[in-house]
Amino acid sequence: MSDDARDDAGAPPTPPSTAVEPPAPSSSDRRQEGRRATERRPTTIRRAIREELAGEPTEDEYAETHPQEHRATPVIELDHVYLGFDRPILEDVSLDARKGETICLVGESGTGKSTTLKLILRLLVPDRGRVCIHGEDITDLTFEEALEARQHMGMVFQSAALFDSMSVFENVAYPLREHTDMDDDEIEQRVREKLAFVDLDPDQVMGQLPSQLSGGMRKRVGIARGMANNPEIMLYDEPTSGLDPLSTGTITRLIMKLQRELDVTSVVVSHDIRSVFRMATRVAVLNERRIAFFGTPEEMAATDDKYLRDFLGGS
Repeated sequence: MSDDARDDAGAPPTPPSTAVEPPAPSSSDRRQEGRRATERRPTTIRRAIREELAGEPTEDEYAETHPQEHRATPVIELDHVYLGFDRPILEDVSLDARKGETICLVGESGTGKSTTLKLILRLLVPDRGRVCIHGEDITDLTFEEALEARQHMGMVFQSAALFDSMSVFENVAYPLREHTDMDDDEIEQRVREKLAFVDLDPDQVMGQLPSQLSGGMRKRVGIARGMANNPEIMLYDEPTSGLDPLSTGTITRLIMKLQRELDVTSVVVSHDIRSVFRMATRVAVLNERRIAFFGTPEEMAATDDKYLRDFLGGS
């Protein structure tokens, strides 16, 4: 037997390891760690939003590139508006949108965001206060005058609200046939123009039915239809709802494109905070029937207000 073998045979057994496994975390420890993670989350979200905002024009930069429009009479103004049905919906709500701005309305469900769009469209009349378009109070307009005022507005609905039995061409052409004297050639040229603007190939999609399109394509057709009359104002009710991240990004960029290339004034109702912070010139937060915040995305991301911190943390 070799010396090495004898040494191994005579060596005392190796003692068992004395290392102690750390105890499993108790339920109270897990709850405490969960609370710490929750406390960190709003800061993380605000940091991500700030990073996403990098490179986007600030309110001051927008004012420099649109000096006259920035100080002009608001295109849309809600002045101390009150509205209620069986219960109060809006109380002392005031906000404005200048030419080329994109105002985003956010808040919990049932806080009156879509109702605000209906007030701007003059589908509803406030109990008190004023709703003005280009400085004109629209609350006392006749039915015919209200129809005329709506010709300057485009509406994009949450579900796109396309006519299922009509082709894409007929959907986009519908407001032109209803409200203009354009001939068929002019209508076709306008439809092609608007479909191309929303990054759809007119030759490919004009003959298709809405059921043959993806959700994102239907939303883009809805935007094209809303733009058909070359409106000065575009209103959107949850334009990115139910879309995948890539389609959401496409719709967000289209809204920004309308602002930057055509100087359209937009009001967007949305629950998608990341999209809101990309497209918004200013953000209005509705809470408890009132405007809890109205300012730039940067101001909202930096706020120390507890409700807004909780709102961002839950988004």
